[in-house]
Amino acid sequence: MLRAFSTGSVYMNATPVSFLPSSLTDAPQGHLPRMARTHPALWTSLRSQVPSAIASLGARVHLLPSSLPEEERRRRMELVRVACTHPSALAVQVAARELALSHTERDEVPELQETIEHNAQLATLGNALLGLLASEYFHLKYPHLPTRVLKAFVSAYVGPSTLANVGAELGVLGQGVQRWDRTGASVVVRPLARGGTTSVPLLSKDVAAQSMRALVAVLFQELGMAATRGFVHGQILSRRLDLANLLKFRDPKRVLSSTCKKYGKPAPQSRLLAETGRLSINPVFVVGVFCGPVKLGEGTGSSIRMAEYRAAEDALRRLYLSERTDGTFVLPSTTLDVSRAGHGPMPHSLQNAAARFMSTRFEAQPLGRSEVLHESRG
Repeated sequence: MLRAFSTGSVYMNATPVSFLPSSLTDAPQGHLPRMARTHPALWTSLRSQVPSAIASLGARVHLLPSSLPEEERRRRMELVRVACTHPSALAVQVAARELALSHTERDEVPELQETIEHNAQLATLGNALLGLLASEYFHLKYPHLPTRVLKAFVSAYVGPSTLANVGAELGVLGQGVQRWDRTGASVVVRPLARGGTTSVPLLSKDVAAQSMRALVAVLFQELGMAATRGFVHGQILSRRLDLANLLKFRDPKRVLSSTCKKYGKPAPQSRLLAETGRLSINPVFVVGVFCGPVKLGEGTGSSIRMAEYRAAEDALRRLYLSERTDGTFVLPSTTLDVSRAGHGPMPHSLQNAAARFMSTRFEAQPLGRSEVLHESRG
């Protein structure tokens, strides 16, 4: 049935629904198969993606430029379609085949006999590529990061939540794009913080994150390492996150002392820089941490001990988050630009992003000093 809504002055003269001609109000008979009416959740999860939606997504991720030949376009559209097919679609197909449907009803749903290709293998490759590109970039940009913090940086930038948000912005959750189990029967096994695992229902954000990993793998397969690196840096690693909150210290003064000793510097000393209202109900103290004549950090607090604690934290954050400017270091993945060049020319839309980190000559970067191991049994 066609419905006419009046929501503004533009539609003030719209014809009411009850006065529409009968030829327009009658819905076409047999427009949907019977399964769509009896089992709508299974039908929605089983139906194939819309080609126009897949083509739009492929164009947004630089896989379908306008100059692409028709045969190559069809092949890449099929890859994008597979990248947007979650493995849970197989369980939906099995459940639909077990329904009590007649031969006529089964013939109305060609997806029941389809061989579904999903994105599990592509997502595994894409996850490895994302970890590689993020790890090498943050390791060289922040050379003093401890290993744990580096892992936290990588998880914050290319983890499931971030990939789901990026995918939603690119349209991987758009109508007619994804193919996955929308019935709520599928579950995802996730590790717990204190060990063990737990099973939670499969959500759309999990599907979006897996599709983003698979799309990165398709980019690598079709366009090569340089284009993939340009896409990942342009869409994911260029985002600004509050990385200082990822640095947590139980005893920052002891960590700072160990760090200064590791670098052969004098032991840090705390000095009271300013204070106000010592005898009032709201005193404020400003403490600085010095290594010789150099001030490493500064902190404020309602007590001297609190200000000293925050000053040591500030000094460690200044050390660990000291970054190098892009372009002053060469990423190791640039050595794969020639051997992993892809099957076709790089799209013009990715050339500028890829050129930022391309280099004709690789120069190995110094590893730096080993990190200070604190709060460790070893």
